[in-house]
Amino acid sequence: MTVLLIFTASKKITLRMPQRNDENTKREAGRKKDHLIFFICLLLAASFWMLIKMSDVYSVSYRMKIKYTHLPKGRLITALKDSSATVHFKSNGYNLLYLILHRQLDSLKIDLRECEIKRGPDNAYFINTANIRESTAQKLGVNDRDLEFSKSRLYFTLERLHRTRLKVFAVLDLGFKSQFRLYGYKIEPKEVTVYGPKKILDTLKTLRTVTVHRENLEQNQTVMADIKNPFPGMLKLFPSKVKILLNVEKYTEGTIQVPVDVSGIKPTIRTFPATVTINFNVFIRDYEKVHPGQFKVVPDIKNIDLRTVKKLRLQMISQPKDISNARIVPPEVEFIIVN
Repeated sequence: MTVLLIFTASKKITLRMPQRNDENTKREAGRKKDHLIFFICLLLAASFWMLIKMSDVYSVSYRMKIKYTHLPKGRLITALKDSSATVHFKSNGYNLLYLILHRQLDSLKIDLRECEIKRGPDNAYFINTANIRESTAQKLGVNDRDLEFSKSRLYFTLERLHRTRLKVFAVLDLGFKSQFRLYGYKIEPKEVTVYGPKKILDTLKTLRTVTVHRENLEQNQTVMADIKNPFPGMLKLFPSKVKILLNVEKYTEGTIQVPVDVSGIKPTIRTFPATVTINFNVFIRDYEKVHPGQFKVVPDIKNIDLRTVKKLRLQMISQPKDISNARIVPPEVEFIIVN
């Protein structure tokens, strides 16, 4: 009898445990459902609040940079006394959000064809902001009656354009493969037209390109390079780019025997050796053009007493323009005084 009671009790416990787990699962599911409903309600409430706020009308002020377009022919704005203007206007939240996201409030473009340009004091010009209120309102998507400028006038300096022709030089930073070097380069066009105020043009003699970087060159190249504008806001360059034709050639090492010229030295001397070797680099195409008569090697006797020294250092006072890295071997010679 005792055993039966124990078995029965154990059986009852086994049957009740799954019921408790089911109840806990239902409670947990209920709590998650409540949280989800709360989150959805919160999201809906926030959305409705946002919609209501976006529908409201706000009075705002923005400082906008001035950018002028379509200047009078032959004229250039050289200075802006009023480089920015504060604009006050009313707009709903939707339009404000659009203007901010599309950066429409960063700058204000003013078409001078639509404005009456008036002459002010000290060679300054100005436009009345009342003349651009309607066009500005259209750009901002607001009513022109709800828009005002903080200034009634916008001042700038307007000067007549002059022009000149300036030669362009290339700025090169080139690296070459072994035994290759720049033979020369051409620029097309060699000169460009520069427009700007006369007082600035008078200070310019030439123009330069931006630095052209190239590495491991072994053949000709054509490069388009921008011309560096020394006064970007004041000058206009036509064209603003040039074509640089790089002529890359292979070079070789050459040697040649040249006599030491002592004809201009008094007292008369004789050197040992009487001839020296010139080692040099030369482009292969120019190798046959090099001959001894193009070189002149003389002893350096400046501030030297010939009776107190035994050797003279040699110097090359002329050489072909087509060679480079010329070295005299030996660099010094012994001598005797003949007369």
